[in-house]
Amino acid sequence: KFKDKVGKEEKEYIEWAHKNGYKVWAMISNSEASNVKGKRDSSNILKVTSKIMNSYELRKELIENIIDVCQKYELDGINIDFEYMYEKDVDLFSRFIIELEPRMKKIGAVLSVDVTAPDGSPNWSLCFDRTVIGHAADYIVFMAYDQYASGKVGTTAGCNWVENNVIKFIEQCEVEPEKIILAVPFYTKLWKEKADGDIESKSVIMKNIEKELPDDVTKTWDDKLKQYYVEYKSGSDTMKMWIEDLESIKAKVS
Repeated sequence: KFKDKVGKEEKEYIEWAHKNGYKVWAMISNSEASNVKGKRDSSNILKVTSKIMNSYELRKELIENIIDVCQKYELDGINIDFEYMYEKDVDLFSRFIIELEPRMKKIGAVLSVDVTAPDGSPNWSLCFDRTVIGHAADYIVFMAYDQYASGKVGTTAGCNWVENNVIKFIEQCEVEPEKIILAVPFYTKLWKEKADGDIESKSVIMKNIEKELPDDVTKTWDDKLKQYYVEYKSGSDTMKMWIEDLESIKAKVS
């Protein structure tokens, strides 16, 4: 079921943004396809998204819903943020974007599509045909984060990893540079390596990073990653963080 989550405050924001010369793109997400209310259910996201992609009628219905909200709120564009899809549906998702594009163009609205880095797991990375999406959409948004998200300790987004993937978008996927939007992380992870070998992590937004670290922690600049790195002991646990700050963001943007 398509959910319109634009309420009174959102309507006021859209009106304010337009009056001040800003363009508004609404995000269309599959993230709430869940069996359990209030909880993200990745398996159900996969199933529900696949059901829609495999049905011409359901794709058509979704496209009609998108066009309706664009016209209802006088949106300047949308951002398709579909995450967790079966690799076997890669061509069907591309078909959905191809079917949506002329409808968006007809009403004069921009179509942008979020994608992950080219190399990765089947349901997270290999489910996107970046070449087709890059040709069909107005913009392709590279979600340049979660380089290391779980299971293995590491940076959220090293500059070298970001740059290498941007090059892949251009050279391997044949996406025009002017179509690429780089989405950068304003957060990082504080990793905990326990004495028994278990690993835990928690996300920390950029403005709160300093509050999470001890006052006497030593920061070391990693020129390859273009980030400061910290490591310290908390009891028997080893804490590690690759810091996202103004300098790391500047490096990625450049």
